[in-house]
Amino acid sequence: MDSLDTRLLKGASGENRFDPDQQRYYLGTYAERIVLALPLTEVDHEKAKSYITAQLPHLKEVYFPLSFKLSSEFGSAYQMYYMKLAQQNALSATIVDEKGAVSPFALIIHSDHAITKEEINLKAILDKPFDNKPAEQTKTKGKSLWQRLFH
Repeated sequence: MDSLDTRLLKGASGENRFDPDQQRYYLGTYAERIVLALPLTEVDHEKAKSYITAQLPHLKEVYFPLSFKLSSEFGSAYQMYYMKLAQQNALSATIVDEKGAVSPFALIIHSDHAITKEEINLKAILDKPFDNKPAEQTKTKGKSLWQRLFH
């Protein structure tokens, strides 16, 4: 058991976080855990809703377990939509209202462990030109009939 002095010093210094600035920026989670981040501004939120709704089953399968963190500055209609979406998919959802925190994100979808994902910003993902044509496969030159028969 800790001594009284040690407990008082711990209590006076506030909560113990590994990287509090990063956690405040990403609505209470770490950058390496984020699967998708939806900015508060400069995004067509209706397009984002349809993208997240369509991609969520796949994301849930790949990055299980997932959680939603919603900014308190996000519109209440969108907050309710994403909370219902999380509930329908058996995911946890939390509205984050931390004093002194300034986050540019409306929604963070994250896992409880570190993942490697190149692009997490949903605005950048939605702004990419989408090509319906399948990617051209590079043809590898196989062995000729002569080489297969005699080698």
